[in-house]
Amino acid sequence: MLFLTLILQCLFNPDDAQLYQQYSEEAQNFEILRQTRSEVLSVCEYPTASPAPSPPPACRPLPPLPPVPHPHSISHTGSITSVKSLPLPEPPTGRSTSPRLSISLTQSASLWRDLPAVRNSTELEDFTDDQRRLQEVRFEVVTSEASYCRSLDIVVEHFVKSKQLNALLGTQDRNWLFSRLADVRAISHSFLSKLEERVESNMMHFTVCDIIAKHCQRFKMVYVPYLTNQSYQDATYQRLMNENPGFRRIVEKLERSPVCQRLPLRSFLVLPFQRITRIKLLVQNIVKRTAPGTAEAMQGIKALRLVEKLIQESNDSITQMKSIESLVSLSAKVDFECRTLPLISQSRRMVREGLVTELMDFSLKDTERNVYMHLFNDYLLLSLQKEGRYLVIDHAPVSELRAENCRVKLHSLQKNLFKLHMSGKALLLRNIIHLAKQTYTVLNLILLFQGCPTFMLPCM
Repeated sequence: MLFLTLILQCLFNPDDAQLYQQYSEEAQNFEILRQTRSEVLSVCEYPTASPAPSPPPACRPLPPLPPVPHPHSISHTGSITSVKSLPLPEPPTGRSTSPRLSISLTQSASLWRDLPAVRNSTELEDFTDDQRRLQEVRFEVVTSEASYCRSLDIVVEHFVKSKQLNALLGTQDRNWLFSRLADVRAISHSFLSKLEERVESNMMHFTVCDIIAKHCQRFKMVYVPYLTNQSYQDATYQRLMNENPGFRRIVEKLERSPVCQRLPLRSFLVLPFQRITRIKLLVQNIVKRTAPGTAEAMQGIKALRLVEKLIQESNDSITQMKSIESLVSLSAKVDFECRTLPLISQSRRMVREGLVTELMDFSLKDTERNVYMHLFNDYLLLSLQKEGRYLVIDHAPVSELRAENCRVKLHSLQKNLFKLHMSGKALLLRNIIHLAKQTYTVLNLILLFQGCPTFMLPCM
């Protein structure tokens, strides 16, 4: 069998298999360089850098866990952040954690030219240097995916399925900490199997970009929810490490296992973030090395656009998650003196906020008061701030707002005056000096929302 020797090497040395955290592009590039140099050059002239030591657990400062309901628990139709598991294929059992191509799980990073079928092929002599480099990049997609799958197998089998951890963690903490790692692993094994089949079908001229493009929709099903959950995953991990001695003790015990190769749990949890960006870089490299106008070039461009779209959708989902978090947090601090406005909405996002001074009727005892403005993409809230809470005195849709610079019209000596028309009335407002720039930005944004030209109040 084509890869029998390499497979047996991995099977008999499972603890020596290289993990994705240790997969070094620099080592592979050095190996390519070494083999293209003259035999008289010493290998020691190009030393390979060792992988940087992994940071100890819980060394990176993280924000405290938000004291608000997780947005995943907010009911909405069609949410990509649903915690319900998808019907994804399970990774094969009863074999090495790497499928047929177990190459990258050995201690040395393997190259396409090292494969016996390639090394012994007479076709190799006809390959130009550029063609060889292109095949090496394509092959790195396969070897790095095999190493990635190996690391995912460890985190799922060794940590996610740990009876000790499962007995200690509640359902909510377990979901936040491990999110959908099992689903990510299942998709990755399926992707790897397709890559291996392609390599085995044509060892000398295989391509990979069409496979990447076909799998992007399946990647989206698991990567977008996983990446969206990152902030909660980090905060949950930090909280458990700091506040739960039992959790810390079990995790440190599991990390000491030889199968982890001295790598902490956190290094396994961030793998999906690293992998999706790594795939993008590999596809970019393939496109750069492929002859323009060819079918492979077109497939590469298609795959690159789909991967970039996946990353953008993940970023958009993260932004939406943070927006919902801020709305949930604000909603818990708001009281309404006027009619109530439901704040939490998937389409609503905070644009700007800040203090202004309202100039009131001079016949009143208090001629002015501080007003806090919350400008959303669709609504403006005016509130009185006291002891960390907000009493909403008025609100209106952005489409019904009108703002005008009143400093010249009123011939006032006071600077930064403007009139805000909302809810059938007009408020005379003045920027607080140290927040002047922030406030006129709010008003400029209001005007931009209405399609009007903006005005610039002077900065103090």
